[in-house]
Amino acid sequence: MGITIKELSEISGYSCATISRVITKKGNVKKETKDAIEKLLTEYNYRTNIMELRKLEENNRTIMIIVGDLDNWYYMELIRVIKTAMTEEGYTIIIGFSNNQECEERAYVMMSYQNQYAGIIFINVRGGKELQQLLEQNYLPVIFLNRSIKFASFDTVCSDNHQGGYLATTYLIQMGHRKIGHLMGSTHSLTALERKRGYEDAMRENGLPVTGNSIYFGELDRESGYRCGEDLVKKGLDYTAMFCGNDLMAVGLLEALEDYGVKVPEQLSIVCYDDTPIARKAKVSLTTVSAEPLKMGSMATKVLLSRIAGDATEERTITYKPKLIVRDSVIKIY
Repeated sequence: MGITIKELSEISGYSCATISRVITKKGNVKKETKDAIEKLLTEYNYRTNIMELRKLEENNRTIMIIVGDLDNWYYMELIRVIKTAMTEEGYTIIIGFSNNQECEERAYVMMSYQNQYAGIIFINVRGGKELQQLLEQNYLPVIFLNRSIKFASFDTVCSDNHQGGYLATTYLIQMGHRKIGHLMGSTHSLTALERKRGYEDAMRENGLPVTGNSIYFGELDRESGYRCGEDLVKKGLDYTAMFCGNDLMAVGLLEALEDYGVKVPEQLSIVCYDDTPIARKAKVSLTTVSAEPLKMGSMATKVLLSRIAGDATEERTITYKPKLIVRDSVIKIY
């Protein structure tokens, strides 16, 4: 039995999708990549296997998106942008929900390898050492979206979360607030930690105290925001403003404050993060930091398609600067 496309992929480092496009002469492949693969086919005396190519052509138009949390509106917006762009290019999307479990992330990666999908997009996954080893042992175009992965060299498209946290907190300070608390996401989330670091840096640069009591811990969900609101009221509203690590927690906080008769922004100002529809449509429209989901999703699609087409240049990290969207949830104090 002759050598298979999968074996050629393992030998060369080119994806099955790229090799099959050279064999079938379908799709765009860079000339240098095409020449290298044609040389490889000759060297290993490859003979076309119609059944293998047929299966590959089906799976080579499939992209796996692995996402940690399906309840997050921002991630859903990223998926919508990617799906729209990929569908226009003739690709099918499969979504793997990992529930922020590393074992689930690895299982979806193995599924992608076994079915020889065209590529994988990770959205805000944990990315542990075992995942790193799995990705490095098997070649497949991979993009990490909305999270910078420090353990290995992979293409990454992300927002500057530190700058976003700094931007949100600085705006509150410019509006006269000095007692500012922070409701952050999970301590396991690099995104949440970077936003928290931005908050802390802005506070310290302006000579404002940051203590253990200044920071509330949540899980990026509505319930976390509601619990924070209850706690703030019970403690007598020690703060004039809160920076929430995402829109969903801010909406939960807003609901709790309304239930307890606390007015926003008159008694407590709120800035949050992500600029999802829930922030725009809240009872008090929320001032928030936009992480540019349209730009990020579009760029992730563009980079992945270039890798599938045989782009073998050095891996890159593309970072977008966040921007503040001012609405009605912050009041200036004097």
